[in-house]
Amino acid sequence: MTSVDNGPIDRSFPCIPNEFARLILQIAAERGLSREAVLKNLHIPSQLIDTNGENLSIAQHESLLLRMIDLSNNEGGLGYELGLRIGLTTHSLMAYALLSQVTLGDAIRFGIEFSQVFVPVYRGELLIEDGYAVIDISMDMPIEESLYGYAYDLALASVWSGLRHLMGGAWIEAELWFNYPQPAYYANYKNRLPVCRFDMGANQLCFPVAQLNKRIQTGDPVMAQLMIEKIKLEQHAREQQTYSDITVLVRQGIVCGAQGYPDLENISAQLFMSSRTLKRKLQQKETSFQLLLDEVRLSDATRMLKMSSRSIEDIATWMGFNEPASFTNAFRKWTGVTPSAWREQCKSRP
Repeated sequence: MTSVDNGPIDRSFPCIPNEFARLILQIAAERGLSREAVLKNLHIPSQLIDTNGENLSIAQHESLLLRMIDLSNNEGGLGYELGLRIGLTTHSLMAYALLSQVTLGDAIRFGIEFSQVFVPVYRGELLIEDGYAVIDISMDMPIEESLYGYAYDLALASVWSGLRHLMGGAWIEAELWFNYPQPAYYANYKNRLPVCRFDMGANQLCFPVAQLNKRIQTGDPVMAQLMIEKIKLEQHAREQQTYSDITVLVRQGIVCGAQGYPDLENISAQLFMSSRTLKRKLQQKETSFQLLLDEVRLSDATRMLKMSSRSIEDIATWMGFNEPASFTNAFRKWTGVTPSAWREQCKSRP
């Protein structure tokens, strides 16, 4: 059984539960790293991390990991540490659904089918080979080379930890197979993990097939069916969800600063996407960066003309126009009247 294919992954779409970020910051604190140092210049608002139910984009999550790795001097083990701590607490809806499954096999099949609803990064497949059940894990997207080991350390450790949680904390007799060499930091986690084998040519969790029939104490067939329906509703909602607010996000980023208004490349970087991708997304909304920039500039101009007594020359300079005449021409193009005429109209209104 393979997981559902939801199509190409949008790295800018918020789909990584912020619980991961909170755990990363917790581990950072344990390693003597401050929250401020980890988040500096990452465009990840603290509120996004601290508000329950929020998600980070894949790009934001990657930037946080790369920063953590850099500040930790490549200490390693972050994937194991997160995987062992996550258990089933990260996605409450998915956790309830898994705990309501009747057997371990039911839970694994369910998890593989619907896991991408919540974290559309990994793809799983359940195989039966020579008396063993094998959960094969892969990724559908390229990642930084320095994050490869982290990604599969996290995936396999968290799956094993989740299976233990389903069985009431009992030790699951399993093996974790990794397709890369044994890292030095593995020695620090060996006693907290099942048997691990490296350079195996695949990233898999393997255990005797008979364990698929183990019953889950919290299993409830009626509740399981109810949770399946809830998950399907969530899946449908997420499939329909796109960056419908991309124009809002762009407008929020277009703020006039000391260097004037940001350009397309600056806004693209803030949103963790290429300028080409941003252009495409805006075209899908039948707009463009230039049109949104003009909207913001017009809004700023009218606010300044109405609410302040600054001269038109000062306003033109503040908005980044080299000459007042250029500002006047742009304003006339936007409104049909000159800035001075618009200001007079405002004064004459009750």
